[in-house]
Amino acid sequence: MRTMPVVELTPDDQRRLAELVETVLENCPGQTEFRYLSYVRQQLDIRTELPRITEAFAHSDGDAVHVRNLPQFDDVERSKILCLLLGEAIGACVAYAEYNHSYITDIRPTTLSSEKSSGVELLSMHNDLAWASDNCRPRTLVLVPHIASGEVPKTLLAPARDVLALLDEETKDVLRTRQFEARSGSALSWGHERVRRMELLVEEEGKPPVVRLNFGTYTPAAGLSPAEAERASQALTDLSRAALEVGRRLGISIRKGESVLIPNDHCVHGRDTIQPDKCERLLLRSYVLPDAVAARHGNTMVHLSS
Repeated sequence: MRTMPVVELTPDDQRRLAELVETVLENCPGQTEFRYLSYVRQQLDIRTELPRITEAFAHSDGDAVHVRNLPQFDDVERSKILCLLLGEAIGACVAYAEYNHSYITDIRPTTLSSEKSSGVELLSMHNDLAWASDNCRPRTLVLVPHIASGEVPKTLLAPARDVLALLDEETKDVLRTRQFEARSGSALSWGHERVRRMELLVEEEGKPPVVRLNFGTYTPAAGLSPAEAERASQALTDLSRAALEVGRRLGISIRKGESVLIPNDHCVHGRDTIQPDKCERLLLRSYVLPDAVAARHGNTMVHLSS
């Protein structure tokens, strides 16, 4: 049975990573995420410290990477630093100015958040901020549970190539065309909605395929003929169904002491239903850009309008 690649830290790896977390915390008494990252970038060579994670993700070929045997902490600040260290091992952790200004997002069942991930119902398959441009779209998600007890739901994982294996050529041909539009900005601080015409399948030789899903963001584009609109709508439905089928097959329940690194363009993800009376869960998420893309912004507070 196919599974996601796994990195199992050795006891020495785990001990060293715990030491690095303590070093960052001791040298950043103000306990702000930006300060943690500044210290990591200026004082640590984190990719030399975590070479197995760096290498495994670089060669994952569009799969999510499951990291196990991480150090565990009761203090959420230490877990946040752990999440940022994992992100810096594979790229540059960023925050989004129009989104939540935070390098770490806490995800848990709550009525206090407008994030779709804060509910308990099935979280449909998607890429985060999939409508954003190549200059700012998060390329990787780092997920680290600070609390995960009871019946922990699966994080659903669907690499694009596995999803495409379930689709016929006619459907893939429709997804390759710019017959879809993404509406974005209504939940951001833009003050206006932006409409962008896009394809939902991108294939480049030598790279894993890209598929795009983002809740209700994508619809058949305005101006299509009735027949074209029907084909586009059906292709979008088929893509969503295939992604959910693969996600349920390859998904994993992320436990405390574990992490999943998700290549956002190449692997759609979701979450199974949560039984609130049977599960306690607090998940930390960091967005990561490739170093070269992050460098274009001059700092790590990125604008989605870029």
